[in-house]
Amino acid sequence: MSERPEHPERALPAEEPIAVVGMACRFPGADDLTGFWRMLGRGGEAIAPGTGFRDGRRSGGYLRDVEHFDAAFFGITATEAAAMDPQQRLLLELSWHALEDARLVATEGGPTGVFVGCCSDDYALLSRASGAVDAWTMTGTSRTFLANRVSYAFGFTGPSTVVDTGQSSSLAALHQGVAALRRGECATALVAGVQLNLSPVGDALIEELGAMSPTGRCHTFDSHADGIVRGEGAGVLVLKPLGAARADGDRIYCTVLATALNNDGGGVTLTSPRQEAQQELLAEACRRAGVAPSAIGYVELHGTGTRAGDPVEARALGHVLGQDRPAERPLLVGSVKTNIGHLEAAAGLAGLIKTASALYHRQLPPTLNHRRPNPDIDLAGLRLKVCTRRTPWPGTDGPLLAGVSAFGLGGTNVHAVLSACDDAAGPEGRAGAGGDARVVPVVVSARDEAALRAQAAALAAFVARQKEVDLVDLAFSCATTRAALPLRAAVLAAEPEELVARLRELAEGVRPEPAGAEATSPAAEAVAAFLLDKPVDWAALFGPGARRVDLPLYPFQRKPHWISVSATVAPTPAGPAPVTAAAAEAAWSGDPLDLVLQRTVEILGLAPGTEIPLDTSFTDLGLDSRMAVALRNALARAVGRALPTTLLFDHPTPAALIEALRSDAPDAPDGPQTKGHDRR
Repeated sequence: MSERPEHPERALPAEEPIAVVGMACRFPGADDLTGFWRMLGRGGEAIAPGTGFRDGRRSGGYLRDVEHFDAAFFGITATEAAAMDPQQRLLLELSWHALEDARLVATEGGPTGVFVGCCSDDYALLSRASGAVDAWTMTGTSRTFLANRVSYAFGFTGPSTVVDTGQSSSLAALHQGVAALRRGECATALVAGVQLNLSPVGDALIEELGAMSPTGRCHTFDSHADGIVRGEGAGVLVLKPLGAARADGDRIYCTVLATALNNDGGGVTLTSPRQEAQQELLAEACRRAGVAPSAIGYVELHGTGTRAGDPVEARALGHVLGQDRPAERPLLVGSVKTNIGHLEAAAGLAGLIKTASALYHRQLPPTLNHRRPNPDIDLAGLRLKVCTRRTPWPGTDGPLLAGVSAFGLGGTNVHAVLSACDDAAGPEGRAGAGGDARVVPVVVSARDEAALRAQAAALAAFVARQKEVDLVDLAFSCATTRAALPLRAAVLAAEPEELVARLRELAEGVRPEPAGAEATSPAAEAVAAFLLDKPVDWAALFGPGARRVDLPLYPFQRKPHWISVSATVAPTPAGPAPVTAAAAEAAWSGDPLDLVLQRTVEILGLAPGTEIPLDTSFTDLGLDSRMAVALRNALARAVGRALPTTLLFDHPTPAALIEALRSDAPDAPDGPQTKGHDRR
């Protein structure tokens, strides 16, 4: 089959970098991109026990007010909003904010693609459990509509797809978005990842796999690594080809030089990571990016803090990126999961937003909870170093380069190579105010009065905080980078202090009227036309040197929309189900040798009486992670007492397990640990 692009007139060279021109996020402890970067910089951690309807849940990274949504803004009724997965709602609001961050008018529509990574349907589970099914349930809870809803609401005509590769879903969505831009299938792409942990069922499943951290902290590459900490949140990127971004004068956070995607294609078990596949992935990503592996200065790890996954990832990195690297210049690595938990489907994008911000600001934030290296990871020998302090980006003779990894539970691995952009802030524009207007019109608009006032107040606070304000740039940006919504207002000002005062009046409900010469100025005429929804030539009014600059994001007026969940929020069990008194009375009284061999034969589906070699590991016998859980549970029922989730990890052969069961109390591990063959 030919490699001919679908739209040859728009197709890009295969090596064309893709610019990240806009970003928005809501992560634990951070409601927006600015808050996220500040939290990372100070080494903040947003892990806490569940509260509200999640009361009794394990510690994790949770979003506040996840049930709140500005349905009216998007023309959605309260009835439909209650039936909508909050993941859809979150993506709608963040897509709007990402476009505003990119300084693009969010209502223009056109050939934009939407690529969403997601792997959970918790709200659908709650809906079915509560019996809350109506005409909106299918479009509200089907995963398909996560992307389609955004495309519909914004009038986007490019590809609109949802990608599910488990924990690598959002980076797999990036892989698709980059490819679509290079094939000319869209001119702009929104790439998103979303994860909301609304049901305790997900916690229970991970608990049963033995992968949950009992301590509630992620210890990436550390000796105390004991499993994952669940997190939730969402992020959205706005992507454009680098040439188009430069031509449009966009602010560029970083560029995506290449992405690579593969699968483990086998291994010890379905869910166990394979080092060779990760090495092949890293080498292929560098080859596509056209960079030497040793030139990469930082890698945002998958880094879940599991005893099995971390050493495999470290050895793969050292084998590929640690080669030809002097000992005094190790590869710096880190993991945002230590700050906000494992966002599963959105984890890769959370790491990419962190890394893109670090490239843009030329600083690396610290990774938390790393005090003593994992003894199974030879950091020095692999030429790796965990970045535990806020530090300037490591110096290099060439461009600043970084990698971001994400690995799915089923073996789908993704790696992205990013580069800093020298013209990240776009063209310099003019020095000082452009045009000949002394008085500038600052326009705002909203869907309702409350949002209009909130927007005026936010803009006033924004201007008051700035040391220097170019009113022409600010007014030009208000007029050209924000959607002109139905409810409108405007103020005229010649000085920052005057603008702040008038915006504060507007925030209080006062509509200032032009006075004297202001009333007949070009600025006042433009305001009159704007208020009447007539065309305005803003470029001519402000002059050719006016630039687009950052502004406060739209203040959504959120209200709660939720189904009845009274029967669906039982606390997650903290471990294996307790053994009842009746079960204890009927506990196995024979030799554990017979018990272990019998149950192992049953779990493996072998013929009764099949001989099991006692000194062969359970993994080599063919037990995968789910079989291991089943065996542990069967043994717990038989012996009449709860057994640790790490039972087969700590006693990896039948002989070792039999010896443990022969004692009155099974050997307890030194600290809570996860199964060696579970990937997270």
